[in-house]
Amino acid sequence: MEGKKVLVIGGGGREHALGWKLAQSDLVAEVIYAPGNAGTSKEAKGRNVPLNGAAKENFEAVAELIKSEGIDLTVVGPEDPLAKHGLTDYLAEQGITRVFAPSKAAAQLEADKFFSYQVMDVLEIPQAISVLCETTEEAIEAIEDRATSKGIVIKARGLTGGKGVTVCDSKEEALEEITQHAEEYGPEVLIADRLFGEEFSAFGISDGNKVYPILLSTQDHKPLLDGDKGPNTGGMGAYGPAPIAPADVVQDVADNIMNPVIQHLKEKGMPYVGFLYAGMMDVDGVPHVIEFNIRMGDPECQPTMMMVKSDLYQAMDYALEGKLDELELEFNPGATCTVVLASKGYPKSYKKGLPISGIEEADKVEGVKVFHAGTKYDEDTLVTSGGRVLGVTAYSPEGIAGAQERAYEASRKINIPGEFYYRTDIADKALKREG
Repeated sequence: MEGKKVLVIGGGGREHALGWKLAQSDLVAEVIYAPGNAGTSKEAKGRNVPLNGAAKENFEAVAELIKSEGIDLTVVGPEDPLAKHGLTDYLAEQGITRVFAPSKAAAQLEADKFFSYQVMDVLEIPQAISVLCETTEEAIEAIEDRATSKGIVIKARGLTGGKGVTVCDSKEEALEEITQHAEEYGPEVLIADRLFGEEFSAFGISDGNKVYPILLSTQDHKPLLDGDKGPNTGGMGAYGPAPIAPADVVQDVADNIMNPVIQHLKEKGMPYVGFLYAGMMDVDGVPHVIEFNIRMGDPECQPTMMMVKSDLYQAMDYALEGKLDELELEFNPGATCTVVLASKGYPKSYKKGLPISGIEEADKVEGVKVFHAGTKYDEDTLVTSGGRVLGVTAYSPEGIAGAQERAYEASRKINIPGEFYYRTDIADKALKREG
């Protein structure tokens, strides 16, 4: 049987990790990235095309590429082309249905926090009690009414690249923050009660009828600085499995949260196909939903792909063919840890075009794979092109301590002028739990 061609839309660390894993399938002959990055251009079975497949103005070109190349399966990494512009819907109109990503209607689960709150409210899924505010005046009133001595949380309604949540320690701080938050992300917000507990991420594969859980929890590190201080970012690192959520907890999340949501969307005429991400918090032993995402997390995708032993292409194929009952995912023993190397100044302004050295040395560290995100080639020189530049990911069959040690050993080998910024405490919470 001739090998299949797979198209990966996007150019970040998540897309690099997905393509790297898909290329390991004996069923896959080639992985095409649109547009990919410097790392994906050098991958086995990999080929970049100079097309930003996530941009709405390029949707017609994406459809033409799928037809001309004979693409068998398309995977959409980022959320914007799905939730804002309906890429899956557009391709379906062109007769292209083997797309592993939800429709625009189903993507409201991430794109519209009002929508997802109301879905969970109807299904009685544990979440932070919130007030849905359409104006800043309503938000101020809600803060005055709901804030306690433990603070309050401001959540933007729409897509914000993972940066639209502000956790406030007091009513006064929230009242100071709300105007600036509205200027950055718009006036529509959820004023949410502040929950306390340890966070974890759970992922599942949905065929529109049910979810097959990826029985490996991860833990993201959103704040920029060690100790979870500083501004929120797109994620400074992740590890898995997270001790706070062993496999039975992830199964519980799938049974009692993910599946009811998927079935609810199906009943509403918006069947959901693709990865489903549930950002969770363990609150006194009860998993509460912080947010849903309509794709794999970034950087959580990187450690997850390192841990999955089974054929990812086959898993996606089963989902698209409605054969999830036949799926049995296996995982490698041990643990993984991803350290994000970021440009100094991220998540605000930072320099681009800085030459990168040391990746080959880092890749030689046992169990290490360096996934690219904000990289490109300037002629023959590898340079930075984004805020989060690399995801240095290490696997150890011995567990999280070994994975963390390898990840940091490799990270120290990679350099740019002025040095990268990275957190030095990724996976420390797991080590403290193990203890």
